[in-house]
Amino acid sequence: MTDKTGVLDSFHLGEVLKGSARKLGERCGPAAVEMLSRRFADCIGQPDEDRYSYLWRSAIEEHPQDAHKDGFRAVLVDAIRDATLGALSTNWAESLKAVRGLLESPYSTLVRIGIYSCGEDYGHTGVLFWECAKPDWFLNLAYWHELFWLIKKAFTRFSTSERSQYLAIVDNLHGDWSDPSRQEEWDETHRRDLLHPAYGLGDPEVDKKYSALVERWGPVREHPDFHSYTTTGWVGDRSPVESDALVGMSNDELLKVLREFVPEGRRLEGSTYRGLASALSAAVRASEDGFASRIPLFTDVGRPYQHGLLRGLIERLTNDKRQIDWAATLSLVQSITSSPSFKIDMEAEQPEAWEPSVKWVVGDIADLIKAASNKERRIAPGLRNQCVEILRKVLAVTSPKEPADSSDAVSQAINSPRGRTLEALILTALAMRRDEAVHGQASGATWAKIEPLLDTELVSSNAGRNAEFATLCGMYCANLHYLNPEWTTKNFDRIFSLSSDTAWRCTAQGFAYQHYLYDWLFAKLVDGGHLRRMVYMEGLPDQVADRALQFLGLAYLESKDEFNDGGLLAELITNLKVKELSKLCWFFWTMRSTEGTPQYSSKVLVFWKRIAEQIAQSGTTAPDLQSALNQLAPFIDDLTQPLTEVWAAAAAHAHVKYNGPVLVENLARLADRNPQEVTAVFRAALSSFVPDFPPQDVIRCVTKLADAGRHDDAEQICNIYSERGSQLLKETYHELREQQRALDADKPCSS
Repeated sequence: MTDKTGVLDSFHLGEVLKGSARKLGERCGPAAVEMLSRRFADCIGQPDEDRYSYLWRSAIEEHPQDAHKDGFRAVLVDAIRDATLGALSTNWAESLKAVRGLLESPYSTLVRIGIYSCGEDYGHTGVLFWECAKPDWFLNLAYWHELFWLIKKAFTRFSTSERSQYLAIVDNLHGDWSDPSRQEEWDETHRRDLLHPAYGLGDPEVDKKYSALVERWGPVREHPDFHSYTTTGWVGDRSPVESDALVGMSNDELLKVLREFVPEGRRLEGSTYRGLASALSAAVRASEDGFASRIPLFTDVGRPYQHGLLRGLIERLTNDKRQIDWAATLSLVQSITSSPSFKIDMEAEQPEAWEPSVKWVVGDIADLIKAASNKERRIAPGLRNQCVEILRKVLAVTSPKEPADSSDAVSQAINSPRGRTLEALILTALAMRRDEAVHGQASGATWAKIEPLLDTELVSSNAGRNAEFATLCGMYCANLHYLNPEWTTKNFDRIFSLSSDTAWRCTAQGFAYQHYLYDWLFAKLVDGGHLRRMVYMEGLPDQVADRALQFLGLAYLESKDEFNDGGLLAELITNLKVKELSKLCWFFWTMRSTEGTPQYSSKVLVFWKRIAEQIAQSGTTAPDLQSALNQLAPFIDDLTQPLTEVWAAAAAHAHVKYNGPVLVENLARLADRNPQEVTAVFRAALSSFVPDFPPQDVIRCVTKLADAGRHDDAEQICNIYSERGSQLLKETYHELREQQRALDADKPCSS
């Protein structure tokens, strides 16, 4: 792998791309995928260096097996994946070019993203996949996980010719194994593993071949979609019955196993309830009908098996992209939550955490209903009403948590059973409202069902007794406004509680996950003092102030907020709040343009001048802030004298917070247009340090100055580098001297 990364570290790059990569794909199509793919190739280096991608990226989708989730490569993989899916969701005919480019790439990771994308949208990409598919893929460990799930998700949609091509690859498979004496065994076990994801999906020939291989060589490994699988926690999460056997059992046989199984004490290698529940989930996913005919059997079984069924249905729906019987499933869930034992179990002391309990079932119910709210999954309006009733029952028997001085309120809210239930309620309400909007209906019917539940939660939240709801209100305040603007604006200072400091802190942490600035939201945040409080309050996670400052900066750029007396932006500048203003500089820098003049240039440059004026009036130097101001240089198109002065003052401190590269890049960009002014800024920087990175930009800047007629200035800059021990411009200096000699030689001699 090369040492190329980027201006942003991997964390901040991930934060930028996480919310935008799919949109890039939707709006730019193949261009976005190709651009991100090129960046990935730059990061990796030669294709040979990508041969073992499965070691650092176990799965293209988000998966617990991935050990390097935050690395630069991993962030780009996520972005390419999301951009590809975004492209496929809009103009699939055009976006097939991007998918083909991935499948034909020399980089194995990009091929894997292509295979994954085909599995996610096989209806549009299936023909293309088989055009590009190579038999070697089916032997290469790098592609195993993505091929396994493509087969499992899409096999029922394979055409007759595609099934024939698949079986031909399997039948003719011949691996280059390390032990020739075991050639037959390893070939046949690999064929068995390739047939496993298609087993039980309605093809008698596949089932016959697979069963014969299992009889000869035994069942597949516990996690057949991975060649190597790392587990954590208890080793003893084993099942007394394999998932394949559960699929083939009659109803009576299945109930007998679930009712009679008893774990084998605390033996490390023994079977557990959790192990059987996991096998049950796998059986639900593998079955032809998703256990549709068996769902009613789970009304009175133990909680671990209710968990196993519901988790299997969720994964079948979300991971496998296969349908489930919603009516039967919600009828079961309603029976579970209506049973007196449900409330009793919720109030009782919970069993050991490693065995599935009623709280696991609550989390499953919430996740299932959240999955039902997805725009791509249409369920009958009557079933959505049933979802609301189920969630109401769950909330009635779960106690809200009182806020604490936690810096991780969001994680606690979205992972607690009650928090997940509340999130499911909000998402269900949004889905109901979208259904109304599609049919041109007003929001009255949905709101009549949802408002009483929200009112009840808001009372305890405003009083500081409901951390989950307070946090989720911050995350979903814009969505609540979509549901009912009057309720949201009227209750805004209860949502951002003015009565409870701890509740307000929870809401502020939730707000940090807002991505869009709305006029009404900004006005309410300013009028209630919430934005100022987020910026200044101690003890909050940094991302709260960061998001508040970004909203403030965006409001300024879009003329929603100016340097008004008493305004927060004017206050930050007047008081020279270095940390906050530096963050605004970085935020503006992220909005720079790589083509032409950035959209907000005039506003950003006025911001820069106001800060420079305040620094001059204060009689201080503010090195950290002056360094950050260099990040605004990309917004300079014409380096006027006033701008030259403020940039020169900032340039002398560029190195303090490692902004020298931004300084140098933009000096090189402007050198041919404004050579005299660039020389002045460059000399100002040299008064404090010797800019040396990126070296190509330093050389480009000096060369441009010479070409623009500032030959003496260019040579003097080279001499300064040499005097201070830098050899960076040594060759450039010699080239400039040679050019000057050539010019002198061409001059006519005087008589």
